[in-house]
Amino acid sequence: MLPFSAQTRTANLTRMAEDRFDVLVIGGGITGVGIALDAAARGLSVALVEKDDFAAGTSGRSSRLVHGGLRYLEHGEFGLVIQSLRERGILFRLAPHLVRPVPMYMLAGDLRSRATYRVGLTGYELLAAGRNIGYHRSVSAGQVRAAIPGLGARPRGFRYFECQVDDARLTIEVARTAQAAGARLANHARVSGLLGDGRVTGAVVTDEMTGQRFEVRARAVVNAAGVWADQVTRLAGAGLAGAGLAGVGGAGGVRLLPSKGVHLVFAPGAIRTTAALVAPSGADDGRYIFIVPWEDRVYAGTTDSPYTGDLDHPAVDAADRDYIVSAVAPNFPGVTERDVVSSWAGLRPLLSQDEELGDARTSDLSRNHAIFTDPPGLFTITGGKLTTYRAMAEDLVNRVAAALSDAALGGARGAGPCRTRSIPLGLHGSPVAAVRLARTEVAWLGLPPQAAARLVQRYGDDWREAIRMISEDRSLGEPVVGTLPVLGVEVALARSREMALTDEDVFVRRTRLTTRDASLRLTPSGG
Repeated sequence: MLPFSAQTRTANLTRMAEDRFDVLVIGGGITGVGIALDAAARGLSVALVEKDDFAAGTSGRSSRLVHGGLRYLEHGEFGLVIQSLRERGILFRLAPHLVRPVPMYMLAGDLRSRATYRVGLTGYELLAAGRNIGYHRSVSAGQVRAAIPGLGARPRGFRYFECQVDDARLTIEVARTAQAAGARLANHARVSGLLGDGRVTGAVVTDEMTGQRFEVRARAVVNAAGVWADQVTRLAGAGLAGAGLAGVGGAGGVRLLPSKGVHLVFAPGAIRTTAALVAPSGADDGRYIFIVPWEDRVYAGTTDSPYTGDLDHPAVDAADRDYIVSAVAPNFPGVTERDVVSSWAGLRPLLSQDEELGDARTSDLSRNHAIFTDPPGLFTITGGKLTTYRAMAEDLVNRVAAALSDAALGGARGAGPCRTRSIPLGLHGSPVAAVRLARTEVAWLGLPPQAAARLVQRYGDDWREAIRMISEDRSLGEPVVGTLPVLGVEVALARSREMALTDEDVFVRRTRLTTRDASLRLTPSGG
């Protein structure tokens, strides 16, 4: 098992203060850790710091789908759809235990709707160019009811496939893989200033756990802070050229426009479905929401609205809840706001031209990413989406590697080609075979068979470490609380293999206990 704990973090911070790196990455979301993995795998020395926790921002608050973006076809963004479908296939291959197919149903009661959906889905699958997770087909009202027994209506429709993923766990797995490739990562390490005079040469970092401040020197600094990217750029101050994203890098007035996306979690049994449903919103605004099964619960979302509040703590307000419930209730009679047990809100780092800001809906803005290179030495990447993080990282590291090849930057050794298309993310081999082996082990320990699938799907190759820990301390095989499936060993693994330092790290992102029930307030145990 790869050590990735508080002790790992301490050792990493010590190295950061002592060494000079080829690349310093600011931001521990999926884009930042993806960049750290890509750069380290090419042979570059890499440090990464995150002010809060890995996936504490957008990367832990998405719709938990790895998808091609069917609706992007409406806006003619064929390039983005092709890239997203390609990346979906790559992620399904690299992390099959985390990225799993989920059937999606679209209801179509009239001939016009069915014709429109059929054309769209056919084009969608053609753009996948052989990387389809599954092919769409028409389904009868009876087949829809069998898959979604709680559905109030009885229309026909279509079934197609996307992939579901726990976004925070994917981020952690990429971070661990980056560490294994030689990168040095630390969460709860805030950048409070950028170093340099005319060129960014590093950052001032504060260890949020101890208050200690130190400098990290690097030949190139990457700003992968997402919705906080503009704040990081402004740390350059008067000694450097940058003054925020607007107008930098030849972007012609590109601005960061955060958009809030809210999801609601419904109590077990409130929404009876075995498949995801794509449903029109209740606001008659042309948007759709996903209603998605997740273990014993169902979540629904998302909203998509401009946001100007506190970036660290976006809130779920009454309007957000009403918007989602009004889309769910017509399809599942009897469902009300009282069935909501938890929720989350995340912010998308969308990009817009100045002249678009007055009238554009955030749902109409592109999910493409952009890279800015001002001030010199600072590479800022923002925009994009969870599904395309690996391609975003490849694009960014290509640019950094080209800059580092300039002898004037200190003679950094040359970087090799991108290797992340072939680096497994936490599991080597078939998840089916791993589950089969794990079932034998959990039976010997007296655990239910479903524990085997859970441990493999959440921990990949480290399911063996989980079994070993339970065999040494049988209490770790017990649920953390009540009848929920989260085991005590998962809390212990969060500390030893996932660099969880705080209660929130453990229960919000590593185990998702608070997402199951917002009323849970637990004290960690087991390490």
